Amino acid sequence: MYVPSTSSSTGERRSSSSHIDIAAQRAGMVRLGTTSETTSGSLSRSSSDEGDPVLRRLFRRLEGEFSRAEPRRHAYAYVCSLLSEPMRGTSGGEDGRNRMLTTARWDENRVRDRVRDLVVEYMGGPEAVLVITEEGFQKKGDQSAGVAWQHCFSTGRVDNCQIGLFLLHVDSMGTVSAIDRELLIPPSWSEDSVRSARAGVPWEAQLRTRDELALAMVERALDVRVQTKWVVADSFYCGDSALLREALERRRIPYVLASSERGEAATQTSEQEGFAWWRFGRWGGGSYRCFAPVHTNPEELASAAEKGAVSARYFASARNDAGMDRYSVRRWRGWYRHMTLSMFAHACLLVSRPPGSFNSLWPNVGPGPTV
Repeated sequence: MYVPSTSSSTGERRSSSSHIDIAAQRAGMVRLGTTSETTSGSLSRSSSDEGDPVLRRLFRRLEGEFSRAEPRRHAYAYVCSLLSEPMRGTSGGEDGRNRMLTTARWDENRVRDRVRDLVVEYMGGPEAVLVITEEGFQKKGDQSAGVAWQHCFSTGRVDNCQIGLFLLHVDSMGTVSAIDRELLIPPSWSEDSVRSARAGVPWEAQLRTRDELALAMVERALDVRVQTKWVVADSFYCGDSALLREALERRRIPYVLASSERGEAATQTSEQEGFAWWRFGRWGGGSYRCFAPVHTNPEELASAAEKGAVSARYFASARNDAGMDRYSVRRWRGWYRHMTLSMFAHACLLVSRPPGSFNSLWPNVGPGPTV
């Protein structure tokens, strides 16, 4: 059974809704719906509003993670701005949101856990798949945390960019949400202590490799019992990583991971304690290394491998609908905070869709709290 995150506060303070309303008014940019909740209970992105009731209700899940009213207010305004096009606001509002992203006291990892709770509550299930992927974010200059000339997935070429690793949750209906994120710090940053200090990059973050970051995200999900049928990745470093493969094997978690090693037709390579290892060819080069119960059909392995392609669809939506690439913060912590709130904004759009679009996955949770 999934173990949701806990908080010392329920986040349902009487004063919170008034703070949120003020934040939305100052933002002046929420493109979500009318002034009253629609009959379907969904967020509409067609017109401007002073704060959508559905979004306010979903944001209450995060309120307990903000001990002070000001960062809580600015966090809500920031989510509103991510769901608008373009991002706008007064200079005072911008200053407050910058403080919220950089120096205000709140734990972005606890908020990340709340985002995961939201996704799993609405879209979790035994048929879900976890996908390890990454995305590049083009930047100018060399001062943004982790920026370097490196292969950028979003452009398909070497570019000056930041590389973010993400853990995606894909439900049985194909709905994709991000539940975790990590920023890759290239080795060159450990050679420039002044630049690292200016960007607030912790020393330990400079030492972590791609596969270590990927494993950390997967283990956080598995530690709280997020259900998954497969762990999938379409990046070679995952299948080439003994660290990642062995960690999943110890937990008996089936995987299909891309590898740089060559492979052709699906071949079972070995078997142990009811599980077996396979390898089969990958279109475009390399192969997939697989671990699954002995009697798994090769077609199931191929179907799981196809889940790796969902990342392009997710990032296109997250950029367009939830402002994932619209940020100017340079500091390491600011990147995590922006990505976390963008993930929340995108999840809100998904879980607020009309019940019919979820079929049996729409939870029977009854009416939301009065806001």
